[in-house]
Amino acid sequence: MTEVLNIPIESEDLKNFKETTGMSLTDCVKILVNSVKYGGKLEFDTFWSDEHLAKLQKSIREIEEGKVVSFSDEEWEKFINAEDI
Repeated sequence: MTEVLNIPIESEDLKNFKETTGMSLTDCVKILVNSVKYGGKLEFDTFWSDEHLAKLQKSIREIEEGKVVSFSDEEWEKFINAEDI
């Protein structure tokens, strides 16, 4: 049996939700319900926390500023195989 859920939401909020998440609110609710239905837990995804996003933005800035060190395949292999790590 299928139920219909009617929730009044501003059109602009729905548009922003879709742009931010890449999915419709309907799909999001279906995923949420199925997650709980099959034993999932409702938890905050720490990937999207302000602290983590700030770290990602800092990393992007460092890459753009050329502050990130890159290794050749040979240098990386030496690092991976170092015994004193």
